[in-house]
Amino acid sequence: MILSDNILIGPSIAYRSEDILDSLRKQEPFGYPVWYAVTTAVEEENLMYILSGLEMRHTFYLKSNLRLLGIAGSREEAGNIVLKLVQTGYNKGEILSMKQYLEHRGDGCMGGRI
Repeated sequence: MILSDNILIGPSIAYRSEDILDSLRKQEPFGYPVWYAVTTAVEEENLMYILSGLEMRHTFYLKSNLRLLGIAGSREEAGNIVLKLVQTGYNKGEILSMKQYLEHRGDGCMGGRI
């Protein structure tokens, strides 16, 4: 998994965010299952995935080239992160190239709260 710059972190999971991100950096599953990852999607016709903490325990996701865009403490919070990402891309004039915008959205330091 590729960790983006400016990972959006939902307020309900902020207290666990560093532990989750450390696990993802090590490509190890995080023990606490009640969280969600917002990532880029593999298919051309999809922009993003919302993956549960249980799904994120699978090696496929941990070792994939998916880009982590946000983490959330609930499915609703993950939906708000998706909305914010799409709205930001739209506001930047990237609506016709949203997939490329999301895949190249920052490479380096992390941060950002919703």
